[in-house]
Amino acid sequence: MSQPYGQQPPGNYNQGPGYGATPPGGFPGGGMPPAPPEYSGGPIPRPGTVTTAAVLAFVQAGLTLICTVIVMIGFGAVSAATDEAESIGGVDIDEGLLAVGWALAFGGLIGGGLLIWGGIKALSGTAGQLLVIAAGVQILLCVLWLAILGGGIVSVILAVMPIIILVMALGGPAKQYEASRRG
Repeated sequence: MSQPYGQQPPGNYNQGPGYGATPPGGFPGGGMPPAPPEYSGGPIPRPGTVTTAAVLAFVQAGLTLICTVIVMIGFGAVSAATDEAESIGGVDIDEGLLAVGWALAFGGLIGGGLLIWGGIKALSGTAGQLLVIAAGVQILLCVLWLAILGGGIVSVILAVMPIIILVMALGGPAKQYEASRRG
């Protein structure tokens, strides 16, 4: 049966414990329970997504550096051959495109170094944004290799890991971990 407005039901239903009293099953003083550790302001343990993003960054850096060294060896051979002739095996060499290839190869070296540095910093929780920048540079390099030099399937495959790294590094657990290390 419902009570009309302004009347209290029989019994002590609306009265809480007095100041300093411990409610049944509650905390002394009637206060709120302590906050869970992840919201207490102290450092939190490193989430698995941060570790995974850092490991993927190291793997991507290794693949990038291996591919870059192979490409640089090839560009070196082509450059040496073009010094002697204008074409190799009947194929004309575009020296401007070769220069762009060299620039992208040096960009690959820089990108690989950024991935390693960003992975280390992300593991320590001090600079996750560096990992985001490194992954963005890798995606940009893959797009440029594909668009300018026709990098083919290798460029597409090498773009997958940086996209995964971006998703993990920009996720909530990674941001909480970094924020707990800053404060």
